[in-house]
Amino acid sequence: MVLYTIFSSLFTLLRTSALLILLNDYFKRTYPEKYETLLVEIPLQLIYVYSKCQIMSGKVQRKVNEFIEANPHIKKIINDIYKYSDSRDLEIDHIVNGEVSGKYKRTQSLPDARENADEMLIFSDLSTNEKCVNKKILQPNIDFNYEISNVQFILFEVKFDLKTETKCVALVFKSDTYNYYIVNNVIDIKFLKYYLKNHASVLMTSGEINEITTFHVKMIDNDVNIQTFDIKDENSVIIKENEYIIVSE
Repeated sequence: MVLYTIFSSLFTLLRTSALLILLNDYFKRTYPEKYETLLVEIPLQLIYVYSKCQIMSGKVQRKVNEFIEANPHIKKIINDIYKYSDSRDLEIDHIVNGEVSGKYKRTQSLPDARENADEMLIFSDLSTNEKCVNKKILQPNIDFNYEISNVQFILFEVKFDLKTETKCVALVFKSDTYNYYIVNNVIDIKFLKYYLKNHASVLMTSGEINEITTFHVKMIDNDVNIQTFDIKDENSVIIKENEYIIVSE
C-alpha cells in the first residue's frame, strides 16, 4: 500500500512535469513573439498584484485595529484571549509567604528561593493534555523532570492555633485539577501555608495564616498506618516513589 502511494505520487509528478514541458514547447513554437513578451509581462503582473494585495491588507488591518480601539468590550475580549494563550507558557510560580508573587517560563531566569524560609518555586506541567496538572516543588534544585509517586494518603489532617480559635483542616494533595504526589516533593511549613491560601476553603486571612508556627498533623497512609507529628521549622514529609519520609527534630 505504501509503495503504491509512492509510485502514484511519482507518476502524478512526472505527468504534470511532462505536460508543462509540452505546453511550454507548444507556445514557444507557435507564438514565438508573444512567448518572449509573456516571459517578461507575467512576472511583472504578478509583482503588481502582490503589491496591491499588500496595500489592501494593510488598509484592512488598520481599519480593524481602529474598530477594535473604538470598542472597549471587543478589545477586552481579544486581550483576554491573548493573555490566556500567553499564560499557558507561564508554568512556574514564585511563592512568597504562601502567595504567588510572580509567574515564569522555563526558559526565563528564575529567582533563587532556596535560601529563603518563606519562598519556594512550584512547577506546573502544562505540556500534558490532562486536566489534572502535576505540580513539582523545585527545591533545592531546578529540575523539570519528575516522577509521579505511588503514595496516596487516606487522610492528611492539620490542626493549628489561631488567636481566637483552633482550626482543623483536611488537606487533599491530589484533586481533579492538581497533583502534588510527585517524588521528592517536600511538605513543610511554607508549603502548608501556601496550600491553605490557594487550595483550602477556610475562612482565614492571609495574616492569620502567616502567624501559624506549628501544624499538628494526623496522617493515615496507604497501609492504614496512623501517624501523628508536628510540622514546624525544619520538620517535613518527603514524598518518595513508594514511601514517605517524616523529617523531625
